Amino acid sequence: MLKCPHPTCPYVFDPSQVPAGVVLSCPRCGMQFTLGPPVPPPGHPQAPRPPAPPAPERIDPEFEEVGRAAVEERDPYAPRPGRRTHKLQPFILAGVAAVLMAGTALAIFFALKRREKPAPTDSATVLNDRNISIDAPPPGWTTDDRMKVDLGSPYLLCFKRESPEAHVAFGANEPKIKGRAPNPNDMRDDLRLPLRKLFDSLDDRIEPVETKWLGEPIAPKHGFTFRAQSTDGLTWRGEAFTVAHKGIAYYWLSWCGDTEYDAVKSEFAAFRGKFKLLDTRKDWAPTASSGMDYKGDKVPYIITDAEELWKEVPADDYRGLKAAEPDLDRRLYMSRTPKGKPRDQPATATLSVYILEGDGDPLQVARKYAEDKETKRIAQASAGLDAPYTPPTFKERTAPPEGDPAPGSAPATTPYVRLGSQVPEAADAARLIVVSGLRVRSETAGDKIVVVHCWCEYTKRDLFETKFVQIAASLR
Repeated sequence: MLKCPHPTCPYVFDPSQVPAGVVLSCPRCGMQFTLGPPVPPPGHPQAPRPPAPPAPERIDPEFEEVGRAAVEERDPYAPRPGRRTHKLQPFILAGVAAVLMAGTALAIFFALKRREKPAPTDSATVLNDRNISIDAPPPGWTTDDRMKVDLGSPYLLCFKRESPEAHVAFGANEPKIKGRAPNPNDMRDDLRLPLRKLFDSLDDRIEPVETKWLGEPIAPKHGFTFRAQSTDGLTWRGEAFTVAHKGIAYYWLSWCGDTEYDAVKSEFAAFRGKFKLLDTRKDWAPTASSGMDYKGDKVPYIITDAEELWKEVPADDYRGLKAAEPDLDRRLYMSRTPKGKPRDQPATATLSVYILEGDGDPLQVARKYAEDKETKRIAQASAGLDAPYTPPTFKERTAPPEGDPAPGSAPATTPYVRLGSQVPEAADAARLIVVSGLRVRSETAGDKIVVVHCWCEYTKRDLFETKFVQIAASLR
């Protein structure tokens, strides 16, 4: 018997049953080999066969018979063991691929359908981190994720309806510095920013559509109606509000076609009523300091810049100013660009703190000092002219201050006065002046009157007046 030459295969052949030189294939491992020397081609003498080795020990006759049958009956063209594949395998693979492709196509189809037609919302939404919940919107309103992406931060939820077309957007955010109350100017900017994204032209009007939202009063210029035109030529009309509560600013925008506004505005009001504050921040109180304090060196006084907008003049410049004005104790300045006009030249404002001698009411002393200084300025400016200017006239301003609302976190304990100066011969010489005065006692300097004097061009009062009032009233 002859064992298969593969080192790990135990199969055994009977060489006496197979002629020498025949190529055998092991039925177990598939290895092919030649039994004995190959048969020489015709015409060549056959080499003498070496003596046969001793016959190996015979194995069980039943296994021997199986081995002979396997060799004799084996089809030489049949696949070797271990390499056979099922006839249905290509069809199975093709079916799996078809199922995967169909699933992908369906997923894309339903995703597009969701984008084209938002799913209706029929349950309340709770935003714990924004301390608010929203009841289910009125019938016919659906979520509008595409509008949410277009508007961007801080708008979190958008809704729309058809017939007539109308839109609602809700936003909420809090200052990056935890514990600080929202800045009114930032709130106003965040309220108006999406309107500039949506419309080509905007005509906002301060109308008393609402005085409160979420239980909070709507500050001046923090609530208005508007009429606007989109790029496709359509005219829209809507409402905008923003309020702050417990450190979070909330925003509401709603708009529809101009001709449908009267019919839809009551639905807007009902929708706003579905927004309700939670109790997750009932113990919240401002913890972060707001604003920048400026303190006196010679006498003890403090003024607070609630919005950190004022800057001190450089030390070298201050020394020259101090030489020209011995009463000067501090000089600050501010630059502002009109909203919606980033390419315009920034407007500037100036703040001076003076330390004065004198008796009497500090505010009246401060007012007279400011008026005398302005009168002197006009006289010096026209000294070389053929016809000098007449002295300026001063009119006290009693209407609400113009400009963005100032934060209410800074102290506001000192009386102030707002003046408008006019020069008949030079309209561009007119100024807005805001002053406050406070009597202080110093151990080294004795009793002094501290005067805060702010001014800017009169035509720029909408940029600076509320900021003048804030810092002048903070004198203490």
